[in-house]
Amino acid sequence: MFSRDKSIVFNSDVSPQSRGNILWILSLFLTFTVVLGCASCQKEEPSIEQEITCSDGIKNGLEEGVDCGGNCPNCETEIQVPGGGYVSANAYPGYELVWSDEFEGSNLVTDNWSFHLGDGCPNLCGWGNNEQQTYTGAPENIKVDQGYLFITALEENLNGKNYSSSRIHTDGKFEFRYGRIDIRAAMPSATGTWVALWLLNHEYQVQDPAKFWPSGGEIDIMEYLGEEERKIFGTAHFGTDFPANHRFVSGYHTTQQHPFDKAFYVFSIIWEKDRIQWLINDEVYHEVTPSTTAQFGQPYPFNDHFYLIMNLSVGGNLPVAPIASEFPSTLIIDYIRVFQ
Repeated sequence: MFSRDKSIVFNSDVSPQSRGNILWILSLFLTFTVVLGCASCQKEEPSIEQEITCSDGIKNGLEEGVDCGGNCPNCETEIQVPGGGYVSANAYPGYELVWSDEFEGSNLVTDNWSFHLGDGCPNLCGWGNNEQQTYTGAPENIKVDQGYLFITALEENLNGKNYSSSRIHTDGKFEFRYGRIDIRAAMPSATGTWVALWLLNHEYQVQDPAKFWPSGGEIDIMEYLGEEERKIFGTAHFGTDFPANHRFVSGYHTTQQHPFDKAFYVFSIIWEKDRIQWLINDEVYHEVTPSTTAQFGQPYPFNDHFYLIMNLSVGGNLPVAPIASEFPSTLIIDYIRVFQ
């Protein structure tokens, strides 16, 4: 507070009114000076904006959660396992269980499965279908947990592709001819996903794909597109002198019950000499015999040994373009069983 010094003496020739005006002006000047000084004291320093990182422990930017989404694509997302669905029989009259994987424990059984990795290049770039993912064996893409196999497609830039996923096969580990194959699975939900549970001729090699395809045959136990959550289909590919005579015959099934991404279904084939039947929940919906291939003037290649493949791809020739915001998306497999 400003206080006037009482020892100051004013000249007697200054009138009382003039002295009052002088005092008022002096007080105003001092008050104005103090206010300016305080305003300067209270001025805040410019704030420094915190850098957004994938480990700052804050949900910010485009993140869907804490350090997840946006520029932090590897989200720890809880996978919802459907609580219901069809369960197949453990045995069938006249058949014996010869091979299976129940996906128990915490690791993929490497005695049963190997990986197809990368993008198929240089001999089968895009895996022959212009697919948009890179296949990996990373736990973010494939893991065994709670009695299930989880194959997850992620939206991430990896080796020049916009997505990652996984593809496993039994080539050189389990090759067989004829039998009943049951696969209990729940599908992914993302638009642009493409599931294939299928068989290739034991002679087929990714390094020389045209040598035994489609002449060696391909049996698609089940295929599914994420944008068509109520429809699946089974297909036989055949034909010689690729690509001139590639032929295929598909059968389709549309469910009136739960969508395929909301419940478990059992996808099967019964494969015998000169006949393959496709089933869903033990109901036949498609069949191929030598007369089927003969209609196209092509031989019947399905009396040979084949191996199993299971994969979740993204985009490509068959599905519509993927919608990145709908990923990650997961294929869940409960078991696969082969009876002969």
